[in-house]
Amino acid sequence: MSDHAVDVVVLTEREARIWHGLPPRADEHAHPTEPERVEAPDQHRPHRHVRTGQFHRGHHLDHDDPRYFEDVVARLGDAERLLLVGHGRGRSNMARAFMDHVGRRHRTVARRVIGEIEGDLSALTEPEILEMARRWYAGYCQRV
Repeated sequence: MSDHAVDVVVLTEREARIWHGLPPRADEHAHPTEPERVEAPDQHRPHRHVRTGQFHRGHHLDHDDPRYFEDVVARLGDAERLLLVGHGRGRSNMARAFMDHVGRRHRTVARRVIGEIEGDLSALTEPEILEMARRWYAGYCQRV
């Protein structure tokens, strides 16, 4: 199990970034460089009025509108292992909302999720996100 790569799925209210095939060790040559991006639907629909504070906390999103998550699911392919990375807590954590969605509608995808980690995605660079995910995954591989 420890030699298998993981797909890292970083979810925010604006987009999802998917790195396919992150190896558990940084010294391995096959590592992803550019993520696949999935844009969220337009967040400024005319019929939704929210205050700025609500927007920044993710309260403007229709969590029961599955278009965004369905687009992400379509891009995952047949990855054996998925590691979700989210930002925030509660309803504003898009990784948690995605997990809830796939738990209800895509149980096979939900079973492939091996973990969910939280990071300050607004402050982390993509290499830092990948390093955080790699450290988590290396620890996971040692436990199983």
